[in-house]
Amino acid sequence: MKRPTLYLMFGYPGAGKSTTAKVIERLTGAVRLTSDEVRIEMFPQPTFSQSEHDALYKELDKRAEKLLSEGKDVIYDANLNRRQHRKDKYDICDRANATSKLLWLQTDKTLAKERAVHESREHLWPEAEKPDQMFDRIAGIIEEPGEDEPFIAVDGTKVSPDYIRERLGARA
Repeated sequence: MKRPTLYLMFGYPGAGKSTTAKVIERLTGAVRLTSDEVRIEMFPQPTFSQSEHDALYKELDKRAEKLLSEGKDVIYDANLNRRQHRKDKYDICDRANATSKLLWLQTDKTLAKERAVHESREHLWPEAEKPDQMFDRIAGIIEEPGEDEPFIAVDGTKVSPDYIRERLGARA
């Protein structure tokens, strides 16, 4: 029996993580867990506080592990900017006998910022922080994958079903 796969999205806000996750969902039938949707489900009036963030990721982890344990492929569509956060997901894979695929959405920082601060994403902005400040804060804590962390490089300006299908067949 094939081991389930946990697809992990990584990159700047606005890099194309959610767009890529949706393409992977259509291509593979994997269950997409998105922090944006689960946050609104859990917190209809989100504050983006640390306690809310912690509860959100605890819930995402719980859902991911349950689905993987059931043999289902999962897309973890959320910011995984720190190595420790990604390691936590690799640990979930170990417990659920799953494999992981880290997709690094590599998009020019200026373009990613332009996308991230677009008014269509206003519901994702903390009230106490301006959109450009939020982008800079998140971009500033990104820890690139180490040598022990294989990834699939994805150009965030080329996302299409054909391109993602081709990239999923390659490991960087």
